[in-house]
Amino acid sequence: MESYRYDLFSTPRGWMAILVSRRGVRRVSLRPTPDQAVADLGRDLDRAVQDPEAVASLKERMLAFLSGEADSLEDIALDMEDATPFFRAAWQACRTIPPGETRSYAWLAAAAGRPGAFRAAGQAMARNRFSLIVPCHRVIGSDGGLHGYGGGLDVKARLLEQESRRTGTA
Repeated sequence: MESYRYDLFSTPRGWMAILVSRRGVRRVSLRPTPDQAVADLGRDLDRAVQDPEAVASLKERMLAFLSGEADSLEDIALDMEDATPFFRAAWQACRTIPPGETRSYAWLAAAAGRPGAFRAAGQAMARNRFSLIVPCHRVIGSDGGLHGYGGGLDVKARLLEQESRRTGTA
């Protein structure tokens, strides 16, 4: 049975926990408290060892992204081995949304190969276990409103604002 590596650290937007496997990032959580961030690692934490060195480069990239020094995290390898085919497709489609731009849940459903499955696309984003790497903060309602975000709608709004300023799309 494979073991995982993880670390927990403070960011400008809250506490982040990153868990990796040999295939890539398995989970990333951004929450207001350390306990919430670690809890988001779920049952994978039972097979994990805290190892700051194993996630040091990821930590650096995430901190750069959150401070506005980086635009994209799309090249980071993800371990989606146990995800459903639709969730994988939705998460991959979400990764194609450019920084500073948004797309609707309907767009995401179509991009994931299931036009009309906007509720399922919403569930994929609600269960996104790759915070920031799969930029679900860029997915909004068809009415243009902000809906659901694990880190809170205020964090979603700040991330979108930060990206818009950085990319000049505001």
